[in-house]
Order: sequence, then C-alpha cells, then structure tokens
Amino acid sequence: MAIVLSQTDQPSTQRRDFEEELVAILLMKDGLEVTIIGDIANIEAESTDALCLEGVRGNLLFISWYSQDDAEGHLGRAGVIGSFHGAPKPPTLPIATPGHYDPFQRAILCFDLSPFERPIDARRELLRTLDHQRKGETPNAPAPKATHTSHPAPPATKPMPKRQETSTTHDPLDSLLDAFDEMEL
Repeated sequence: MAIVLSQTDQPSTQRRDFEEELVAILLMKDGLEVTIIGDIANIEAESTDALCLEGVRGNLLFISWYSQDDAEGHLGRAGVIGSFHGAPKPPTLPIATPGHYDPFQRAILCFDLSPFERPIDARRELLRTLDHQRKGETPNAPAPKATHTSHPAPPATKPMPKRQETSTTHDPLDSLLDAFDEMEL
C-alpha cells in the first residue's frame, strides 16, 4: 500500500515538526516508503503533486490534516480515482484485461492527523490501520472469531518452481566455460 502525506499549508511550526517526525519514524523504524506532497487543497491539475498522485498504483493510504469527508473531496478534485474506505467498489469493467491496472478497484484510506498530539501516537494508529488493511479487515471492525477444531490446519505450502531445461548453446565462450566447470582441478 502506497503512503502519501499531504503537508499542511498553515504557517504552523508545530504541525510541520509533527509531520517531519512522523515521516522520520515511519521511514527509520518501520521501513515504510512515504511520499510527501503539498497541501491537497491547493493542488492544481498539472502540478508535480498531481502527477505524483496519478503515478500511485494500487491501494493508497492518504495522510493529511483533513477529516475523511474533506480529504475525499480534495482527492476527488485532484483527479484521484478509487474506492474510499467504506464506499462500495464499483463493478469490474469487462474491457479490463488481466494485468491491466484499474484505478476504480483500488482502496483509498484517508487518515486524519488532527486527533493526535504526538507523532508516535499517529504512527501507532497508522501501523494498526496498515495491519488491518493487509488482513482485509476494516480498522474498526471486530476481529473474526477463532474456530476451534480438533485437527490442526495443514502447513501452507508453496508450489515447487519448475527446473529450467538445460539448453545447448552454440556460443564458443559458453561452451568453453561449461568445459571448465566440468573439469576437476
């Protein structure tokens, strides 16, 4: 999931410091990639920030100082397409081919920084939100109940990759290297 932080345009050193510290702890402690853009309310259609948002493929976690509704409105005006948290996904278009990117199918989660006093608290909630998203849960939904069975579930297995066929090459250098590999020196 791509993470984008929209910086505030308010002349508040407290908010700027908050944003800087949050990005630093996300990058250093958690190894997450965070893209930083200007205030989403001021993004113009052909700006580099708008192009940056256009280039985000897949699900998006959008962090700003705006409420869910305001952030969705600003993203919509900036041309960001997707299914916002809690909104039903539109149907898959039959013209989309396998492997074709369909921005209507991506999930966009908006995260409001306003309720948090410290960046570490925002980080904790961000990580919880990302964890729920990876598990396919909504952040406020209760965890699914565990089912008890008398037999343990079999371990997950991965299919064995196919071996590559050894092909003979007609390159004299490859043949010479193969001959050296077969020698016992």
